[in-house]
Amino acid sequence: MTTALLGKEVEDFKKSIDDIVEVLKNTDEKTLYVKPSESEWSAMQIVSHVIEAVDFWVADLEALLIVPGAKWGRNHEQARRLAAVEESVVAQLSKETAITSLQNLVPKVEAALAKVKEEDLAKTAPSYNPHFDGKPLSFLIDHLIVKHVVGHHGQIVRHLAKVQ
Repeated sequence: MTTALLGKEVEDFKKSIDDIVEVLKNTDEKTLYVKPSESEWSAMQIVSHVIEAVDFWVADLEALLIVPGAKWGRNHEQARRLAAVEESVVAQLSKETAITSLQNLVPKVEAALAKVKEEDLAKTAPSYNPHFDGKPLSFLIDHLIVKHVVGHHGQIVRHLAKVQ
């Protein structure tokens, strides 16, 4: 990944956010809170997770730019991550607030990626998640910010198809 590709990463991220926003705008608000099954998240739980996760990973990215080599990441039991998908928390998230929060992620990601220099992309650091330990900064950007949102757009569409 080169800094030229960061422009593509930003465009892919923006498109995925736009795609999620479009789905939300075109879906009855009550439907967004319906879970396809007891073991699956509702569309709004997925949206809440996306908002929280991007905030988390952007903060981690910015911290690694300031303190290269610092331990980064989290596991699936991290309290903030779990709280973001808690049904009682998600019930308080309106469709309009979710849309605004998603749209606000775009300039946040753009600003963070603008700070990344080409030599930063190959830097590695230990991680709290053993699967991510020693991964380069390019992994955090590509997989945990961009592809993560792209994947959740598809998940939202699949879940809504099951409940509509």
